[in-house]
Amino acid sequence: MSELRPGLAAVRDLARSAQGVREAGELLDRICASVAETFGFGRAGISRLRPETDKLELLATHGISAQEVRQLSSSLDDWRIFKRALETRDLVFIEDVSAEHGLPPGVAEAYGVRGVLVLPLLSQDRCIGFLTADHGGEPFELDSSAAELLRTIGALVASFLEGALAQEELRRLDELKTNFIALASHELRTPAAVIYGISSTLQLRGRELDEEQIADLRRALYDQSDRLRRLVDQLLDLSRLEAKAIRIRPEPIRVRSRVEELVASLVPDRAASIELIVSAELEAVSDLDAFDRIVSNLITNAFRYGDPPVKIQAERQDRHFRLAVEDSGSGVNPEFVPQLFERFTRSEESKKNAEGAGLGLSIAQSFARAQGGDLIYKPIEPTGARFELVLPYPN
Repeated sequence: MSELRPGLAAVRDLARSAQGVREAGELLDRICASVAETFGFGRAGISRLRPETDKLELLATHGISAQEVRQLSSSLDDWRIFKRALETRDLVFIEDVSAEHGLPPGVAEAYGVRGVLVLPLLSQDRCIGFLTADHGGEPFELDSSAAELLRTIGALVASFLEGALAQEELRRLDELKTNFIALASHELRTPAAVIYGISSTLQLRGRELDEEQIADLRRALYDQSDRLRRLVDQLLDLSRLEAKAIRIRPEPIRVRSRVEELVASLVPDRAASIELIVSAELEAVSDLDAFDRIVSNLITNAFRYGDPPVKIQAERQDRHFRLAVEDSGSGVNPEFVPQLFERFTRSEESKKNAEGAGLGLSIAQSFARAQGGDLIYKPIEPTGARFELVLPYPN
């Protein structure tokens, strides 16, 4: 019975550290500190795994600043020890990282890492993150009983992490809903008010205006009506996608001819600044309306927020169709990238350069995912933005 006491005490201490904490960040910081204190670690951290991008997102640290850690690569491919923990679904301990090369080049020397462990945090056999720890550059051993206790604690940490992430997601969704109502009413009210104002002017004072003034008002009336139409279409798309009420009917599409038609209708005066690299025989299998909505959004954004020349290229890679639209602008601010596909979100740069409700990319990505695909963003070096549509080919 005495052998169980240290383990029970560790579990008790971990549970106590989580009591009374509502904020996810504070909760995970306390867990890091508790684990470090229990096992005598010099440094500990908890990171979240984003499977859609294979990126690691730091959530909490102890013994090292978050700023120091965030200077490192967040790509899972650069961290062999994390990949091993993910593949084995088990604790990975490296006694000497210089001998096993589990870290990216230069990290061990720069941060004084010698022995290190990574524990995958599993929820229903799904890895949601990792617990990482070391002795701050000092060598250490990990016996079987300590490893087993870490696995037990890892299950508790995974449960806490999942709860914290769920809480954050609920808070985020509630904020999005509030923003949706506020921004939707604002975006609808603005063109509606302008349309009403112009209509009233034409109705009440039309006879007093000269032809040039009437032409200006008609032009403004058309522009605002078109803006209102586009916004209503986006809101309807969004509600139908959320309700899963959109029927997807995949069919073969000749990509080059379809893209040429979209370019001719969207940016006829900019066609000369587009480089189209698509084989005439290449076909995609997609819902035609969804394909048009996605590609139209990417082409429009390339000119609205980026700079020419614009490159559109498509190809078949293994079992996937890939279409990329690249522009030569300044790209997306790295700090804004995590919110890029969220609805009603716009970067400060986009707010200055063009009108919009911040729905286009969110809807385009939803259309892609409704077909089992995705829409992803990658920066271009030295400058530019690249959006890539990925769709599966049927078996």
